[in-house]
Amino acid sequence: MSSSGKREREQKRKLQHFLGDLALLGSLQGFKYFQPWLRGKEELLLTVVNEDLVSLCRETGCGSMCRNFLLALQVCMKPINHPNSFCSHREACIEEHLLPASPSEREIAVPEVNCTLFLLAGYVKYGRPYAWIRSNHERLVNIGGTDSMVKDTPMKLKSIADWQTRAIRVWDVVSELVCLCTVPSPSNPFALDMRYIKSLPLAERFLVTGALLNFLEMYVVYVVEEVKPLRRLHVHSLLELQRLRESSGRAAVQGSSAEE
Repeated sequence: MSSSGKREREQKRKLQHFLGDLALLGSLQGFKYFQPWLRGKEELLLTVVNEDLVSLCRETGCGSMCRNFLLALQVCMKPINHPNSFCSHREACIEEHLLPASPSEREIAVPEVNCTLFLLAGYVKYGRPYAWIRSNHERLVNIGGTDSMVKDTPMKLKSIADWQTRAIRVWDVVSELVCLCTVPSPSNPFALDMRYIKSLPLAERFLVTGALLNFLEMYVVYVVEEVKPLRRLHVHSLLELQRLRESSGRAAVQGSSAEE
């Protein structure tokens, strides 16, 4: 096999691994700074938080009063252009005009308040992953042109630029997008929203914690601090489920005995 044929085969193999990662990440929920939504086998919609309001309040020392005030105003706040949320060279944030399979003009997903929507995809026809910005693009890029042109032109990300020379995983791209978009930039882009996870119904909480544990332990080894409390919650949920089933079993037995 020629060297070009070997490279093509290797790129196809890498892309299939990337699409497998895409499907895995799209099945998860409970992250603090982003929420993935799998759309087909090649596309992932990613909602990323613009401003970590709690961390901003901690940094400014304004306490719970400031936090409540910001949350109350969240609905009417317009995203602010923060220096940390821009690429060092904004003109270089956009690559050549490569249309995604889902053009922005037909996008039906709407980002949540205080969030930016991205489209992350690994199209076979392009042979490599790309990311497009779908909302609030003025926070990150400023190159002129129509909104549709900006939204349908892939972002130039370091993780994707390294695709040819490194084994890039989906979480490398997600990590870069979170650090680029969220202000202040989080030290752990894969931090969990434990309050949300604990609020889930017991059976769903057990499944969610198990899926997250599998993901964190197998793939994202640098977020060890998230694993311990998640494992405790997972085991606690399992014990609750067991007690609930035992209680239901005893009630069923007692009910049948009473009928006899």
